[in-house]
Amino acid sequence: MASGKNVIKYLQKYHVDLILLDYIMPEMDGPEVFDRLRANSDYKDIPVIFLTGVSEKETVIKTLVDLKPEGYVLKPSKKSELVAKIIDVLG
Repeated sequence: MASGKNVIKYLQKYHVDLILLDYIMPEMDGPEVFDRLRANSDYKDIPVIFLTGVSEKETVIKTLVDLKPEGYVLKPSKKSELVAKIIDVLG
């Protein structure tokens, strides 16, 4: 999706089992989208994995500690790494 607002619009139309969420997006960034998802009873239980190029250690730690997403994968990543994280989250 091109923006965080599009994520919310998409979820109003379609059911998903997992969200791969970019950290930096126009209009509404990943953390803001994540907060909105967790605040909405319809979406709060959908697992979220941040898929992002943001690799600064402090930002990664803050995201994991403060937001508690189900995962965080750095771009560029190997397909196998992403698939492994998805399997880990979904079981």
